[in-house]
Amino acid sequence: MPLTAREYECLQWAARGKTAWEIGCILGVTRRTAAFHLDNARRKLGITTRSQLVARVVNSKSSHH
Repeated sequence: MPLTAREYECLQWAARGKTAWEIGCILGVTRRTAAFHLDNARRKLGITTRSQLVARVVNSKSSHH
């Protein structure tokens, strides 16, 4: 199942080391909403750790260029 634009945006911020609270502030949503999007995206991608997340985001960026 593809990621939504918001899920992808949250993943990109998380890959830069931002917490759900920080992502919420950046995007103008609550921490719970940011965490919800992150959890959905991780579940869709089969990601459990932050290092897997960073690797996935980096790899997806390089494959788009």
